[in-house]
Amino acid sequence: MTAQLFGLLTRIRLSRRPTNLDKAAADQYLFPLVGMVVGLVATSVALVLNEFMNKDMALISGGAVLVSLYFVTGILHTEGLADFADGMMASGSMEKKRQVMKDVHLGAGGVFATAMFLILFFAVTSMLTGDAGRRIELWPFLTLRVPLAFGFVLAEVAGKLSMNVMMFMGPSSHEGMGSMFVRKASGSKLVAAIAISTAIAIIFVGGLFPLVFLGLVSGFSVTALARKHFGGVSGDSFGAANEVGRLVTLIGWVLLA
Repeated sequence: MTAQLFGLLTRIRLSRRPTNLDKAAADQYLFPLVGMVVGLVATSVALVLNEFMNKDMALISGGAVLVSLYFVTGILHTEGLADFADGMMASGSMEKKRQVMKDVHLGAGGVFATAMFLILFFAVTSMLTGDAGRRIELWPFLTLRVPLAFGFVLAEVAGKLSMNVMMFMGPSSHEGMGSMFVRKASGSKLVAAIAISTAIAIIFVGGLFPLVFLGLVSGFSVTALARKHFGGVSGDSFGAANEVGRLVTLIGWVLLA
């Protein structure tokens, strides 16, 4: 795992050098490993809070976990979701939609999408954090049990896998940072990302590992929208795919675990 990936996807800096986007694009298949680290941070915070707060304080605990997540990741992906929604809601040609998406000013579509996302994300995070210490069977035929909070690892990995799918599917809507990742994408890198994601999911959530494949579904769905409205994918599209992927997976985890 390279320092470049952490510099790109999180606020964690393992090197004083500027992020090498070309190197990060080449190592894109390792995105799920970064998601695992971010998820473990959220899991750790949730488990610590679970020891000191009862279920009646789940909203406070959930808010604290959310803050810890954004402290580690920053708001780059959420900003991408907002810009993506702004462009998608704009009327007119694909070119006009792309211009709206790249506009530094946030419109009604972006505000609404971000608000709905954060409300749902906060709600499901609070539900999970309030029951973080509850243990579930890792496998039906084994006695090994794991904390429910490992769902954060699953969700963050699925979010990164969503971006891997989008990079492979492409094409780029315009020349920019996103186009570099699309050019570096390949079938073998996507397969590697899926394999890494599956392995992480099996280790942390056992028999519920197929939930990580919601990242594939989310990536495909957001890519379809990006193609329809913008003619292809971009950096903002990647951010949207990450946010949708982790939210959908987290909801699935809370419903099924």
